[in-house]
Amino acid sequence: MSDALILAESDLAGLAGAILGGTGRVAAPVLADGRRTLAWLETAEEFLLPEVNTVNSIKEFFFPAGEVIFGYRQSGGSTEILPAGAAAIKPFVVFGVRPCDAASLEIMDKVFNWDTTDESWKARRDAATVVVIGCRNADRYCFCTSVGLAPDARQGADVILLPTAGGNYIAEAVTDKGRALVSDYRGFFKPQAAAALQSASVPGRTDAGKARKWLEGNFEAGLWERASSRCLGCGICTYYCPTCHCFDIQDEADAGAGVRFKVWDSCSFGLFTKHASGHNPRPDRRSRWRQRIMHKFCCYPERFGVVSCTGCGRCGRLCPVDLGVEETLGIITGESA
Repeated sequence: MSDALILAESDLAGLAGAILGGTGRVAAPVLADGRRTLAWLETAEEFLLPEVNTVNSIKEFFFPAGEVIFGYRQSGGSTEILPAGAAAIKPFVVFGVRPCDAASLEIMDKVFNWDTTDESWKARRDAATVVVIGCRNADRYCFCTSVGLAPDARQGADVILLPTAGGNYIAEAVTDKGRALVSDYRGFFKPQAAAALQSASVPGRTDAGKARKWLEGNFEAGLWERASSRCLGCGICTYYCPTCHCFDIQDEADAGAGVRFKVWDSCSFGLFTKHASGHNPRPDRRSRWRQRIMHKFCCYPERFGVVSCTGCGRCGRLCPVDLGVEETLGIITGESA
């Protein structure tokens, strides 16, 4: 049996702390207000790996909920444009995210580098090193295998730590960034005989490919009324989803200066598509829920060749009425969600 680099589970927090001391900026799971949350670490002792996943996703560290695009200042009849400063983003590490979160980055790359490059997204992607911890456990909301991923998926990871039956982790560097990190902190990784892996079991309950075929020909199906009947339009599913990327652009200004910024928006909101004329092409929850499902499983794959969903389960896990996209996929494919 060949040797592997083994990281002891008891050294997870120590490694996070060492990286924090080296880079100064590490986002990792912590306990905040009684919930496992992905946040900036202040000390290694804060690190607390959740059983399944953090409440929030990796998205906000690459695509903030609110971000200035540029500012301006007026003086003496002239206007000075003040760049937002994406170039000033410093290197950071995201430590301990699950494969479903890391995989969202490659999905979002496609839209943020589509017909033009979003400079702030690119700057953060270039600055970040992502350390993924494979899933030892899953809950009833996890459905990564239904969208082509897995509890040990490498997409978006620079380093992946794969859980072993002995309670430790096999470290696998996936990219040059990952190899550099393992080299920099090699004291935490011990060459040992490779142990048996112990990944979570996530049964494939639905079929995203089958759902897409149905979606392509059933825009006006009666199913949409039934599938959306519980939706409150609160938008929590879109805000916590790692691949939802809709945003609004707003301005705040006074007589002498101002800023233009982008803020998260949601296709679940009634005003999202309302025109200045008052017309709204998606006036009800039926049409808005249809948009959410169609975009993720039909329109995005048609445009970019990949489903815009990683099966993280947050949409169902956090929904106040227990309505997630997998339930609708289950109805579409005739399977039990």
